Amino acid sequence: MAQRLQELCALLVEDTCGYLCSQIFTTLAENGRLSRFQIQQHTHIPARQLRTALAVLAQLHLLHHYTGDEGLTFYSVDWRNSYYLTRSNRIISLAEDRYGEGAGKIMANLLQLGHARVGDLAQAFDFTTTKPNNEDDPCREHVNAEGGAKTNGAGANHVRKAPDTKINTVGQFHATLRKLLKAGLLTKVNKRIYTPAADLDAEIEEAVISDRFPDGKINGPRKQAEFKTAVNSLKRKWRDNDEFTDRDLESKGTIRRPGEPPGKRARVNGGLTNGAGHDDHIEENAPKLPNEMVLKVNYAQFVLAFRTDRLEQLAESYLGPVTAAVYGALLQALEGKVRARDGDIQADEGSDDEEDDLPVASTIEVADLLDPTVDLTLGIQGMSDTHQLPNGDTKGKKKAKVTDNESAGIKREHSDDESEHHPNGYISYESRNKRLNLVEDHLKLLEEHSKGFCKRVGGAGHGEWRVYFSALTDTLVQTTVDATILARFGRTHALLVRMLREKGRLAEKEIGALTLMRAKDVRSILTELQYAGIIEAQEVPKDTSRQPTRTLYLYFHDQKRVQSLLLQQTYQGMSRMLQRLKQERENYKNAIEKAEMMDVKQEELNSNERDAVMQWREVEEKLVIQIQRMDEQVALLRDYSGKDSSLVS
Repeated sequence: MAQRLQELCALLVEDTCGYLCSQIFTTLAENGRLSRFQIQQHTHIPARQLRTALAVLAQLHLLHHYTGDEGLTFYSVDWRNSYYLTRSNRIISLAEDRYGEGAGKIMANLLQLGHARVGDLAQAFDFTTTKPNNEDDPCREHVNAEGGAKTNGAGANHVRKAPDTKINTVGQFHATLRKLLKAGLLTKVNKRIYTPAADLDAEIEEAVISDRFPDGKINGPRKQAEFKTAVNSLKRKWRDNDEFTDRDLESKGTIRRPGEPPGKRARVNGGLTNGAGHDDHIEENAPKLPNEMVLKVNYAQFVLAFRTDRLEQLAESYLGPVTAAVYGALLQALEGKVRARDGDIQADEGSDDEEDDLPVASTIEVADLLDPTVDLTLGIQGMSDTHQLPNGDTKGKKKAKVTDNESAGIKREHSDDESEHHPNGYISYESRNKRLNLVEDHLKLLEEHSKGFCKRVGGAGHGEWRVYFSALTDTLVQTTVDATILARFGRTHALLVRMLREKGRLAEKEIGALTLMRAKDVRSILTELQYAGIIEAQEVPKDTSRQPTRTLYLYFHDQKRVQSLLLQQTYQGMSRMLQRLKQERENYKNAIEKAEMMDVKQEELNSNERDAVMQWREVEEKLVIQIQRMDEQVALLRDYSGKDSSLVS
């Protein structure tokens, strides 16, 4: 485990679980896997307190443990989950934005408890028998469009959101859990989740050898390829068995409409006019999850969600908020087709290209996820004169004309007879077709951009689209590296690094000729960059004497090495921020403790204490924001590519 990552994770564990757990975590990180007796020898912690601390760390999934055939249990650190403690607030905020306030509360409870039974999670909610406000009038918020759309334009959240964000009933609680499970943000807990990856791989290999290679011989390239394929297949089978499916519901696998008696057909409209309020009826009568099912947060899936937000911001900087909203919906549609896990199965050697493993999403899926309040006519040339209502209708009788002042885009013309009124807020087939065409136009803009945000790969569902995340991630990393060099050293240094990245290895004279700089100035810049680890030099002797005067020095820029260097420096910066936060908390300790005492109101504090509390809150906010910004840097440099190198860098 890298030293700076170890220091950071130890501080996070101390802030979450206390000094005793941090001491155990540090011991395991420094010495590797140890038994409980060996941990006690290193830490000198009493046996009773040691057992309690190990139970707390295991409950929060900060430790792996494995019991061998001898019955001796060995413990090791889970560095990924330890680092993920920094993302608790971002995880809760993202769950609230996508699935409502109730989903955020579920995430907060699971982050605090590590894992919990469904029945225990339900106790955290105060369920009432009163109906939600929108049940008094089933047709409320369905006048203009789907999902209660009221206004046009790109809002803060561009993805369709549930109208009722709070959990008021048991049915809504189980419906929210099912949404989070199907999205992969929650996962079931089983015994294998505590097993270290090396022990799990050894167990799988042993099972494959005993089943398919009874003689124990896997020599030769053919048998080795067959063995590797069988190991990955068994590992995938185990993981698929651990995924949430409809078999996990209490319906025992029976398929029928919610609330329908066996052998009878449910009414078409659910007993309501035009089917309004049918979703609430489904939530209340849908099969419930078993109370004994144990759930935890799937941090790896949230990494994909954070990557979606980052790429949407990148698209917005180039193509505007509306096209970025469409791109965000595409990314979320692709995100829902991937089940991310820490340490995913690697692709088999000799398999198809990596492109074939990437998911695809159709234009229809993107339109269904897109917020209906987004005005898709913005950003498309020839559509700015026609105003689109949330339900897809257009208002205005002027035929669109192309002018020099309109933004560049795809030309589309709409006639005067496009303005129609559809009662009850339902979108007609023609209006839906117009909306799909607009979504497709925005996707074409993304495809034609030089960054290559997406690519059309099929024609089903108004077009199928794929995103090459590795290329986009490399672009983001390269931009971040250049911005860091520019901020630390200046424009000339950044220009020289970009030139070395494009040209490869260059000598000092060649660099001076290309940059039109004197050799003395070039030498000072190269020395400064080499000392900082941004560039490296390769010695090429001209003869066997290997004298410095008879040696040619070729300078080059290794972006992977610089990326690892920036990652380690970011770890160190986060550690210093946490230490500063702890020190500042000690400085305001008396005022904080008094403000947090039971039955003490803000008015009972004197002026000096109130000023101290306000100063502490301001300092804490600044430090926490800095930690979150550095965490975004870590996510970009380490997590978005899927090739985590923190243990070896």
